Amino acid sequence: MVSIHLLLFYVHIIAGSMALCLFWLPAFMKKGSLNHVQFGRYYARTMYVVVLSGSLMALIVLAVPLSIKGHLLKEGMDPEAFVTSIRLFWAFLLYLSLLTYVAVRQGVEVVRAKHALSQLKRLTHVAPAFLVLIAGIALLIVGLQRSSTLYILFGIFGPVLAIQHLRFCFRASHSSKAWVVEHFSSLIGSGIGAHTAFIAFGGRYLFEGLGQWQLLFWVAPGVIGSVVISRLARRYNTVSIAG
Repeated sequence: MVSIHLLLFYVHIIAGSMALCLFWLPAFMKKGSLNHVQFGRYYARTMYVVVLSGSLMALIVLAVPLSIKGHLLKEGMDPEAFVTSIRLFWAFLLYLSLLTYVAVRQGVEVVRAKHALSQLKRLTHVAPAFLVLIAGIALLIVGLQRSSTLYILFGIFGPVLAIQHLRFCFRASHSSKAWVVEHFSSLIGSGIGAHTAFIAFGGRYLFEGLGQWQLLFWVAPGVIGSVVISRLARRYNTVSIAG
């Protein structure tokens, strides 16, 4: 299991690094152009690899926490509390993988179904979003019980994202540019996840002396990304109304 987990870790890091680069390429290309579409597909497929490898790593740790993370158990620690803490954190990472998957899939599928958005109501598409909604509420409860700001924030963010996606999928009618806004907002949201992981885990080692200020590395990408999404949404909605 340790070898499999390590292999998945390397796959995850390589795919994640590629995704960070691929995320920016379509953003600077003409929307709808062949290159924009092609590199967008590359990004989505790479992110699926990131999600799959991250999910498998999390499941392995949840199954055998001491085999994978036992080296972190120090003398004097309560083994039971240690295992609980490890499983809780990796359950959180599994949740983030699911959250990222929902964002990427929404961004991809909305383009495929742009002329018939009712197709997004199918169970295979909306089920992961419902799962994020339920898991996010559970995370929020755990966060409140443990006074964990990180879990509370993502326990709110996940359900909000899931509700937004589900509302879009089940909406009776959409404006002509609605799929465009949903497309870029979902993929930017997935990019926020990729950048958050990169900055948060990298920053954890580079700036470990900052204490609670490290929380900024988890929150900052989401705040910046939300501002960008909001401005782009207003821009396209204005164009749609004008048209």
